[in-house]
Amino acid sequence: MKKLFFFISTLCVTQHAFADGNYRYYVDITNVHDDKLTIKLTPPDIADNETVFMFPAMVPGTYDVYDFGRFVSNFKAEGKDGKTIVVQKIDANSYKLTPANAIKEISYDVEDTWDTQIKEKVVFEPGGTNIEEGKNFILNTHGFFGYFKNKIGAGFILEVTKPKGFYASTSLTDLSSGETKDVISVFNYHDLVDAPIMYCKPDTTSLKIGNSTILFSVYSPNGILTSDFIARNLKELLHAQAEYLGGELPISKYAFLFYFSDKPSLSGASGALEHSYSSFYYLPEADTAALAQEIRNVSAHEFFHIVTPLSIHAEQIGNFDFNNPQMSKHLWLYEGLTEYAAHHMQAKSGLIDYDAFLAVMVEKMENARENFNDTVPFTVMSKYVLDKYKAQYANVYEKGALIGMCLDITLRYYSNGKYGTQELMKDLSKKYGKTKSFKDDDLFNDIEQLTYKEVRTFLDTYVAGNKPLPYKEIFAMVGLNYIDKRVEEQITLGGISVGYNAETNRLVVVNISKLDEFGKKLGFKEGDEIVTFNNRKLGTDNIKEVLGGYMKNAKKGDKLVIDVFRKDKKGNESIKTLKAKVKPVKVTDYDVLEVNDKATEQQVLTRKDWLGIN
Repeated sequence: MKKLFFFISTLCVTQHAFADGNYRYYVDITNVHDDKLTIKLTPPDIADNETVFMFPAMVPGTYDVYDFGRFVSNFKAEGKDGKTIVVQKIDANSYKLTPANAIKEISYDVEDTWDTQIKEKVVFEPGGTNIEEGKNFILNTHGFFGYFKNKIGAGFILEVTKPKGFYASTSLTDLSSGETKDVISVFNYHDLVDAPIMYCKPDTTSLKIGNSTILFSVYSPNGILTSDFIARNLKELLHAQAEYLGGELPISKYAFLFYFSDKPSLSGASGALEHSYSSFYYLPEADTAALAQEIRNVSAHEFFHIVTPLSIHAEQIGNFDFNNPQMSKHLWLYEGLTEYAAHHMQAKSGLIDYDAFLAVMVEKMENARENFNDTVPFTVMSKYVLDKYKAQYANVYEKGALIGMCLDITLRYYSNGKYGTQELMKDLSKKYGKTKSFKDDDLFNDIEQLTYKEVRTFLDTYVAGNKPLPYKEIFAMVGLNYIDKRVEEQITLGGISVGYNAETNRLVVVNISKLDEFGKKLGFKEGDEIVTFNNRKLGTDNIKEVLGGYMKNAKKGDKLVIDVFRKDKKGNESIKTLKAKVKPVKVTDYDVLEVNDKATEQQVLTRKDWLGIN
């Protein structure tokens, strides 16, 4: 097992990195009581008579106010020389303490968010906390450690007592590790919150990508997923991302932390949360083949956050207020462009084919159109995403990504294929950087200075304005015809939606709500598992060949015979044969893309540059 971290050998050296006045936290993860941990704090020196101790209401990347103080109980403050400290709870996250300059120790209990009895405002698991005695602890640090209102910039030292054999997986590098105790140091509260820690028996793998060391740490309760599998699955992707970013990754170390769950989540969701030098994933513990591409997609997105918002961010993020958060207007940049790059990079590097990439973009057009309000300017939605437009947030992964695509094509068209969003992100990173924030109202001006007036017009009209994205004009720039709606007769599979049963290696009919006339004649039912298709056994190894061949070659009047495995309402199992003569049906297609055979030389050049075609 290769370890990523640079270990500092003695506690005195670790603490010497800070001036006097550090927070010194103590937590014993071998001592779990009522599914809670007790946290103890020796506070930094406080001169004031009165102070406020706070837990975060919100943390960067979550875009939701969770009030992590809700999970704290038994909050106490002990005074020096027997003095009484008056503790007044102000709100869910805050405590007023008097006299503050006499505080000797603060202690409190914390329950984890993953299986809490508090059912209001369920915390999305990647941003939450887990306490599984003797098995696994997810220390998303904002869920366990608070800060004094006027001392957020002081240093933090965590002393963690742990079971023998447990390992702290994290991106933090100032870590002294012992057999039963770790000491971890960070420079301020922002850095602490930016680095989740996973404690469990280690399953880790390290890779060297260029000059960067990448750690993969996995907890899989039944051993279905391993760090070696994750590393092998992501190795090619990470090399492609390095190439996409100019040949080298802009970080020296990074940690992928994966928790695979074998039970339903409290939020009903799964996913990931990005940090500057790590990302944490909460995903179902499922068959590796079924998860492989999903892991690549999610990981590519989260990893690209090393660009935005690590190197490109507004003041609202650079100076994040954990208890009175203010939102930036530019979620299209932080989440949208990141989501676009995660898919575009895979197409441009050849990890997925162009048709698959375009299919993802078309699906995002449909999702944005059907599920979100397209009349709200994206900058306005971003600014008020915590309240007025909270329901519109998920559109950052749909229309936000499409804004990124349209901006990329526009840049490449006007630069004759020499400049796209890849180059724009690099230039913006140079202009700003990790320690320099931009002003929200200045971003479009800065982009215009780096690019073209046509790009500024696009941003004003379609990002800050309320007009729908001009797909027809944008795709014309890359020699593609865009048709928003087309009705024609087509050969179909009956209008079924299918899934996959890993145990039987069969396609499963999971939805018949859009069954067409041909599907009704065949007689599909939900739950049908396709055994043979026109007398050919159907499995994952030949789906494209068999079904693709049918869709391409079938003609009206041809006979289609499908054997399905079916269970009736009483649980009886049987093989049913579905038969019908092929009959084309009228199908309405939206967001159709076709190659323009009369494309200009500039349009063809732009398409080749956009998709990386030689």
